[in-house]
Amino acid sequence: MIFYLLPSEKKQSTMDLVKEDYFSIWENREKNRFPELNPYRKELIEYFKVETKPLAPAWRRYNGKFWDSLEFWCLPPEVQQNIIDRGIIISPLFGMLGVNDPIPRYSVTFQDKYKGKKLTEFWKEVLKDISKKMFESSVIFDFLTTEQRETLTFPEDVTFVRFDYIRKGKKVVNPMPHRAYTLRYIVEKNVDLNSLEKINFYDYKVSKIEKEGNVIRVIMESEGRYI
Repeated sequence: MIFYLLPSEKKQSTMDLVKEDYFSIWENREKNRFPELNPYRKELIEYFKVETKPLAPAWRRYNGKFWDSLEFWCLPPEVQQNIIDRGIIISPLFGMLGVNDPIPRYSVTFQDKYKGKKLTEFWKEVLKDISKKMFESSVIFDFLTTEQRETLTFPEDVTFVRFDYIRKGKKVVNPMPHRAYTLRYIVEKNVDLNSLEKINFYDYKVSKIEKEGNVIRVIMESEGRYI
């Protein structure tokens, strides 16, 4: 199984496309990919006093550098569906989210505390068995921040693919747009573990592929003509 682990973002759109209350749709697996997490979400929603309507799909709600650069709304339908089927967003309020799950606006972060624990620790405990079972024998294209990744527990047989971006000889510090362009290329061109060297966007190209343990690290370099 292939998964794309995708970031939630602090910056969120004010666009509201669904008038329902979150609690009215949350048991519907077609609209809420992980309803088994609802009891924990309800605790947090009530504790942090989050308004539960109106809603927008997660891909539309988040509008920081990753989701803006991905431009999900203008991707071909088959590419959108691939990302919906394989993509999992890691959120401080919802734990794991489907890309198309309708969610409200919220200002909760992983650094916020609930019952004396940061939400990274809270979700780490909740998701330990769920994530470990889900990712068995899988290939994961990992676009998460370190903080988001710390909420998950992975089995030993998982294979990670991660990316570093070098611009004019220096590592890119804020690579979220680069990660979005990489994901687009992977999905649009059906890239797998045997074709990672083909990935390119703007003037970024793969310069090196390194493997250490269960992590494949793809180094992409650019002369910096564009981003």
